Amino acid sequence: MEAIFYFILFVALLFIGFYFKDDLRSSKRLKISRHVNGRYPFYFTPKKPVKWFDFTGLINSFRMVSLSADILSIIDKREVQTAMGKDKGNELTCNDFNTSEDEFWFDFIADTGDGFDSTTTVFYHVTRDSYSYSFKNPEHQNNQEETEITLKKGSALVVGGDLVYPVGSEANYRDRFKGPLRFVAPDTGKSGPVLIATPGNHDWYDGLSAFFRLMCQQGKIGNYRTVQNRSYFAYELRDHVHLFGIDNQLLGDIDIPQMTFFTDYVKKISEKNPKNHVILLIAEPYWYNYDINDRYKRKQRMDSLEYIIRTLTVAVKNLEAKNIISEIIFEVVLTGDIHHYANYKLEEDGEKFDNEVKHFITSGGGGAFGHVTDFLKEKITIPVLQNAKTTGLNYKLDEVYPSKEKSCKKVFWNLIFFIINYEFTTLMLLFSFISTYIFCSTDSIIKKLILFLLPSILSLIISKVTNHECSSKEKWISGMLRAVLFTCSFAIQLFILFLLPKYYGAKLEFLSDNTLQFLDIDGIKNFLGIFLVHKYFLFQWIVSGILQSALFGLYIFFGYFVFKLYVTEVSSAKVNKGNKNFLKFKITDTEIVIYVIAIKKAYKWMNLLKKKNAGSIQKEMLAKDPKRFVRDNFKPDPDNNVRIIDKITIKL
Repeated sequence: MEAIFYFILFVALLFIGFYFKDDLRSSKRLKISRHVNGRYPFYFTPKKPVKWFDFTGLINSFRMVSLSADILSIIDKREVQTAMGKDKGNELTCNDFNTSEDEFWFDFIADTGDGFDSTTTVFYHVTRDSYSYSFKNPEHQNNQEETEITLKKGSALVVGGDLVYPVGSEANYRDRFKGPLRFVAPDTGKSGPVLIATPGNHDWYDGLSAFFRLMCQQGKIGNYRTVQNRSYFAYELRDHVHLFGIDNQLLGDIDIPQMTFFTDYVKKISEKNPKNHVILLIAEPYWYNYDINDRYKRKQRMDSLEYIIRTLTVAVKNLEAKNIISEIIFEVVLTGDIHHYANYKLEEDGEKFDNEVKHFITSGGGGAFGHVTDFLKEKITIPVLQNAKTTGLNYKLDEVYPSKEKSCKKVFWNLIFFIINYEFTTLMLLFSFISTYIFCSTDSIIKKLILFLLPSILSLIISKVTNHECSSKEKWISGMLRAVLFTCSFAIQLFILFLLPKYYGAKLEFLSDNTLQFLDIDGIKNFLGIFLVHKYFLFQWIVSGILQSALFGLYIFFGYFVFKLYVTEVSSAKVNKGNKNFLKFKITDTEIVIYVIAIKKAYKWMNLLKKKNAGSIQKEMLAKDPKRFVRDNFKPDPDNNVRIIDKITIKL
């Protein structure tokens, strides 16, 4: 029976050992070339994926969420950007890299800059001059044959927020964004594509300071050239097709100077064209949790999108007083933030719906951990955004990646949350040690109060990740779940620290500290001031910590599985390096075509760098056919690993 005690002790040491092993095995600094000729060295450190449930990840989340609210309450950097100059609007089409007069191509990624392997895999495919993808057209259901479609690199790379994780900083942008991009796409010395971006919440956590230095100084990152002057933009893609990038972080609102910028832009283009089509890039998929029945009853972040579209539509309508007849149509609303692909398509047909948003697209598969998809509703109802009427439009879920079936299976990893998130378990062991030590070394009132330490910590953690803009029903459910979490956590502490030794001590003698008498355990306890009457200190400390970690995993699993809460928590509990995606847009005078590219598995670049010199890998990438390079260096077959999973055509 003593073997059980030794096993428990071994498990605790294993958790602690793995925690510190990751810190000791940090990646080495890498030297690459900024230029294709091997000149101009650049140094950065390839990073592993962010671990959201270790001590550093939790502290960063708490600190930055609080700090970002303070930043916005003191100064909103968007309001001072008027002093930073204004884009002309033709920066994308006037780029020398764009040689076609009949079409304009641009690539879209979002939520990149996390783990080196996954980020570099996406960057590798986005930056190839051309690549042939397998595609089975779902419209031809009877034809099982696949075709190959060759797509070229876009004249612009658009990043839809969250360029780095966990927070925007000089070091993180260097290691998690600039380094991987320069590694796969060094400067050729010739005209290259344009790089533009809107900031996400993780870019905002330092008040946008590092983002401005990265994106708003008209420099070069690899073979890509930055052109924007502000954190938001409006660019012409064709004479009557435009790309708007809105910066409505962190609270989902928009500032007056930014709204004035877009209002002036739509007035200008309305004077030129009787009809303008817009691809609108925003911060988050506000339609996921939107409830049209609560419209005007409570704040929902969809209100921000509704305000933007309605204001711009009214600005164009008001031009009729000057005998300028024009209209603006928002064809696609595009976003990242949630790390999967999902396309909600307008269900209504007919000419009277031609001016409505056709697609709400989420594509946040640029490198960060993957979000599940099985929580997505098959149908959603969105109001007519151009006016204040409560009329609803129905949108159906047309395509998702990864599939709902695969996502549902991923959720069950949370049943062993305490194992796969050993960093969190180690953190719970630390707090459990403090709680158990105080309980066993004092007879004051603190001995009873310490039972509330771990329940309070778990409640604090879960309260920081709860959506505060939810409905009354969701608030009630969330409050009840947190109460259950606190009660269960307290019950564990009460049973392990108080009831177990009092009522079951005689039966559990083999779990007592006396098992380690050969280590003079009594002498150690005397030195630490632990009363010898508490014979189960080690057992209480270890089991309490592990059970609290397991309880947290079960809690987020239950909250998601039953009520579809804690989507991000169940998704980030086990980091998925695969299932990435990005988009390629083809814009002509008559249509917008969107190709959705899925990457099943990320390539193991960090392992490759252990075998080959970074400079030689760069030369090999430039010299070889993209598929040949992948086959020579990685296991996944490029034909099956990278595919077109969806093709969207919007007639103009």
